[in-house]
Amino acid sequence: MKKVFTYIYIAWFAIVFVGFFLAIYPILWLFLRSPKTYRVADYMRKAWGCFSAYFGFMLPQITYVERLNAKQQYIICPNHISYLDIILTGGFLPTFNFFMAKMELKNIPLFNIWFKTIDVPVKRESLRGSHTAFIDAGKKLDTGMSLIIFPEGRIPKNAPQLKHPLKLGAFKLAIEKGIPVVPVTILDNHKRMNVYDFTMSPGRMRMIVHAPIETKDLSSESSEALAEQVYSVINQQLIDSKVI
Repeated sequence: MKKVFTYIYIAWFAIVFVGFFLAIYPILWLFLRSPKTYRVADYMRKAWGCFSAYFGFMLPQITYVERLNAKQQYIICPNHISYLDIILTGGFLPTFNFFMAKMELKNIPLFNIWFKTIDVPVKRESLRGSHTAFIDAGKKLDTGMSLIIFPEGRIPKNAPQLKHPLKLGAFKLAIEKGIPVVPVTILDNHKRMNVYDFTMSPGRMRMIVHAPIETKDLSSESSEALAEQVYSVINQQLIDSKVI
């Protein structure tokens, strides 16, 4: 009976998630034709995330250790425990964002519109590909957008355990551009959608947005220390919340 409920719920969530996207796709396509209207497209992505969460019976609970300035730039570094992390961060963080994510997402029909325009795909297996992606991300940061990147690189098989060490690309970029880094701890999404055993369930999705860490006075040699600081903040929150 539990499996039947799970399959019904997965089907319902898929209808909500894909259905809303298809409904807004023509308008989204128009706003993604020019960087001048990318901000409107980001508002639509937030609406898509909110709609999918609430009508999919997910209950986002966002806690700010320090409130983010929606008009300021950040490099936002959440832990990665589920594909729902994209909905939660993209839908509920107040900043004007773009994502860096795996190249495979660029191959999904219709959804790849994001990675042809506002977002940056990364070929993680290629050093040259990763380098090119971070150059592209730097150019987007120069336009005033905030970057959401999962510094673990992929969802660990033992999630919610935090992968160590974190990849340094995001932290090197933050120091280079002098942009604050925001650690974000996601607590429940592995229960809402487990990508390794293909289960889903409704319920709460807690996200803790920690205080920004300034990078303006840091040197390029500080990237490892910055990564360790972000790791420590997120990992301690996972421990304090009794998730690990």
